[in-house]
Amino acid sequence: MNTRLTPSESFPEDLTSLDLPEVEVLNSKIQRELSHDYVSDGGPDPETEFRSEELSEELDRRDALESTEVTSDLAQSSGSTLGIVRPL
Repeated sequence: MNTRLTPSESFPEDLTSLDLPEVEVLNSKIQRELSHDYVSDGGPDPETEFRSEELSEELDRRDALESTEVTSDLAQSSGSTLGIVRPL
């Protein structure tokens, strides 16, 4: 099992089509490759750096989407009880 994804290995063109666990595994492999690059070569390979940025953007997009959905769900559930006053 390879725990890193080198620049010569294939990388998905469309990260949005992947399930979250697949994106997280790719992110982990790229982070490990970045660490390897710094130790071995003194700095990251441009392709690995680009892939890291793409993964960060995709994970940020998914976080924002999830946050929006949670906020929307909360607004809907609390909105259904607004205006109802129950006696003690």
